[in-house]
This record gives sequence, C-alpha cells and structure tokens, in this order.
Amino acid sequence: MKHLGKIVAIAAVALTATAAQAQGAYGELGYSRLNFENRDGGFSAKVNPSMVRGIAGYELNPNLAVEGLLGLGAGSDDVSVGGVTVKGKVEHVYGAFVKPKIRLGESVELFARAGVAGTKVSARSGNLSVSDSGGSFAYGAGMSFALGGNTSLNADYMNYYDRKGVKVDGINVGVGMKF
Repeated sequence: MKHLGKIVAIAAVALTATAAQAQGAYGELGYSRLNFENRDGGFSAKVNPSMVRGIAGYELNPNLAVEGLLGLGAGSDDVSVGGVTVKGKVEHVYGAFVKPKIRLGESVELFARAGVAGTKVSARSGNLSVSDSGGSFAYGAGMSFALGGNTSLNADYMNYYDRKGVKVDGINVGVGMKF
C-alpha cells in the first residue's frame, strides 16, 4: 500500500501537469489547521499543528475532477503528557484524489474528495524524536465560492490518515484559480 500510494500520487501529478495546458486545469493554495492524534494503547496525545497545502487539478467534466495534493508542515503544537512537553508536527502529506462535485447556482460548488494519501508525522520531546509515515485511504468534503473571473475561495474538511493508532485530519481554507 505504501508504494501504491506513491505511484498513484506521482501519476495524478503527472496527469494534472499535462492537463494544465488544456482548459479545465486549476490550482489551489490554502492553510490547514490539523488534528494529529496518537491513540496507541495506553498512550494518548492530541496536538493541532498547521500545514500549507497546494492542489493541482483538472476538470474531466462539470461534475468530476482529478487532483494531486501536496501539503507541507507550517507549524507544530505542544502538549503535556505526564509532565513532559511533546511537540507534534505533520511533516508532509501528498495524495491523489477523485473529486465529484455539484454546482449550486452561479457561485457555490459543493464537492467531495476520495483517494489515497501518504503522510509523515513527527513528535519530539527534548532530544528524543520519533516519526511515522504511511499511506491511507483519505477523504473529505467542502465548498467553493466563485469570486468572479477565475478566482474562488475554498473551505473543506479532510481526513488524511487513520491507521496504526494515528489520525490526521483537519480544516483547510484557501484560494483557487482556474487556468
């Protein structure tokens, strides 16, 4: 599964890069506030790091698009576990998605995303540092508001990773541009 996620992500990015020359290509840039939760046996901790997320997509038709996603950690968050401060961070997220959507009027679009994502997280306390990475089914939903021309405002919820007692999900707000 780990290698399949990378192959699908690379194929989606290559597809969207090739499709960017044709009408229907778009990009989004946003800021995500994430929930990074570790529920491993008797140990449980939750932090709220941030991420900058970029999406390159191509509309196959008015109700379906394909997307490649890359998110990079923009900030960490601290939590106290048994009197010890632990700093948690999402290092990166990459993925490939199918995006069914429906337009409501001239300016509102509702959408869902389903695909695969690779995620790397890390936790640090003093000189001790651990990290985990892997692929997982990822999904989400949101809405887009056309501002006029080729620009839109976007907001969505995404669940990027939920395996091995680790969960990464969150809310993203951003701006989109059709090319």
